Amino acid sequence: MMFKLSIPAVLVALAGYALAQESHTVSMTNNCGSGNPVFLYQGHPNPQGPGTVSGQLLGGIAWLNGYSGANCLSSGVNCGAVEFTLRNDSPNQNAADFTLEPQPENGNHRFTYPMSFSYTGGGACNGLSDHCSSAGNCPSAFTQPTNGRPLQCLGGNAGIHIQFC
Repeated sequence: MMFKLSIPAVLVALAGYALAQESHTVSMTNNCGSGNPVFLYQGHPNPQGPGTVSGQLLGGIAWLNGYSGANCLSSGVNCGAVEFTLRNDSPNQNAADFTLEPQPENGNHRFTYPMSFSYTGGGACNGLSDHCSSAGNCPSAFTQPTNGRPLQCLGGNAGIHIQFC
């Protein structure tokens, strides 16, 4: 018996295989003494702990849920948070930043605990990092929708390690 595949069928199979290969690992460390590090991302509204996400991770946000020093709510409301997007498709644009936007319409975020992040894997992304050690020492954080500076890099299957305190 002989199988014959058409070129479109082969292309569809290869595209599906390439998409299945995309994954991004989110690891988190909590040195604050209370709370649980969690994140959520677009299309997945339930907070989860560290792990690996298959496919794109768009609109991620991480915070310390249940932190005793503040009333941290979902999406880090009332606390500081790390926002991130990890993706392989063109243009392989990975981005992460700190949000300290106190305006209610922007999430009511404020400095609550020191935070840092670093990219893991992802070729040229690996090892790039930023930190927010105090309210006065968080120069790249978003405090309004029009300021702040995300740390961006190009690289496939980049992950992120986020540390609190």
